[in-house]
Amino acid sequence: MSRTNPYKKKRRSANKTILIYSEGLHEEVFLKHLRGLYSQNKNVAITVKKGKGGTADSLVIQANKTLGAFDRRVVVLDNDKNKSEMQKARQEAENRKIELFEHTPCLEAVLLSILRKGQNFKQKSSSWCKQEFESKYIDRKKRGEVDEYVKLFPTSLLNKEISKVAELKRLISLMLGE
Repeated sequence: MSRTNPYKKKRRSANKTILIYSEGLHEEVFLKHLRGLYSQNKNVAITVKKGKGGTADSLVIQANKTLGAFDRRVVVLDNDKNKSEMQKARQEAENRKIELFEHTPCLEAVLLSILRKGQNFKQKSSSWCKQEFESKYIDRKKRGEVDEYVKLFPTSLLNKEISKVAELKRLISLMLGE
């Protein structure tokens, strides 16, 4: 006779595990908001961690050193660094089999594109995008609060803008484990 309890719920385990390593706090908070919206009830375990600063290639190295048996490792960073630093980061990522998600020029440009109906901010500077986003949408002091992103980026808006903003589409497909 079996000693197991037939009424006991079986432990749920994920088929895929993904580490998303972000450049800083603001990226981490937005990625956690997306994870909460899109990876619930999926067979994907997503871990979001923020980097400790440094150069673009050091972020890749930090992501590689993060403990855990992840199926995929992804580094999300801004593309506002000089070309040689970004090239070094791309080479490091390729050598370590880590995916790079680059925001051109920064995450705030992507957020502005979502809020302003797919308008393109790739030609603007990173500092302009950050200043514009913080002055019009979320104050710098509140950027670390997930609730601010929940209010500003509801699922309905994200689903509507997914076809217009390529970076958003990539992030959401990552959250879905695709």
